[in-house]
Amino acid sequence: MILYALILRSRDILPLTSTTNYHCSNGESAIDLKLINKIVKSVLKKTDLPKNKCFLRTNDKTYYFLPCLNIICMAMCIPSYPQVLAYSFLEELAGEFTKKYDRFKVEQALRPYNLIEFDTTIHPIQQMYNKPQQLTSRINLAEITRDITLDPPQEVFIVEENSKNNIHTPQVIPPTVRVGPLPTLEPLSFIDKTSLIFTICLIVHSIVVVMDTWRSWTTEEDESLDTGWLHFCSILFRLAQMYVLTHKQMYRWKKGWALFLVLLSVDWFLYFNDDLWQVILVYVITTLTHTCILRRKIAIKLPQYQI
Repeated sequence: MILYALILRSRDILPLTSTTNYHCSNGESAIDLKLINKIVKSVLKKTDLPKNKCFLRTNDKTYYFLPCLNIICMAMCIPSYPQVLAYSFLEELAGEFTKKYDRFKVEQALRPYNLIEFDTTIHPIQQMYNKPQQLTSRINLAEITRDITLDPPQEVFIVEENSKNNIHTPQVIPPTVRVGPLPTLEPLSFIDKTSLIFTICLIVHSIVVVMDTWRSWTTEEDESLDTGWLHFCSILFRLAQMYVLTHKQMYRWKKGWALFLVLLSVDWFLYFNDDLWQVILVYVITTLTHTCILRRKIAIKLPQYQI
């Protein structure tokens, strides 16, 4: 059973809307809102949740989090509630919310629960997911299960609780190991592909120079041999720059800046005696590839479900 749902703004964890009918049939409150707020803030401020979906297990509840564009959807469920249904609920919730409110409407919210009227949409969806027998013809469980299997959510843990005046403050740490495939980068744009083609042209030019130097290294001056080695290093650095542009990895920006500065130095030693337009062309290509590395970010995965 889904007990509570909450939608927050990702940049400052401002609650935008939530479930308002969170009472049991006997009139007793089903949840502790203060404790939920503490848990949610602890999870969102101590993990990289704005990028990845995750969940948190407690003794009697399970909290599921799903980021989507500039919002984060949260659902609090009983421990036995299927994970696939929880994320299907959050995906449908995020889809309905983004249809009704655009990015600017979300960013303009100044006070908590500024979009509380969305509760009228949350309630029927929550009621429907609390009766799974009504979902067989509405959602594609096989596809959602496959999506979770390929990109499983991270689990965060409460490692300790400090009690003072009967108020519990959860201390949450993110997992050190991510299970499943890493997030992918945005698709290569036309500019990215163009920079790769120009970089390959420079690599081919350097290969030709290295081969010529290799053939005549016994008769050429030391300066020519040094030039051949510089071109060989240039090939390696440009291949590394292309790899950083096309592959997701840790410290992409730092690697990109390091390669950019090294290539600027190598290009200066290689081309400072050539025509000015050649020097400018090489520097423009190197700078273009570096700019593409900086602008290419992790792809935002939008909710996908079938009705």
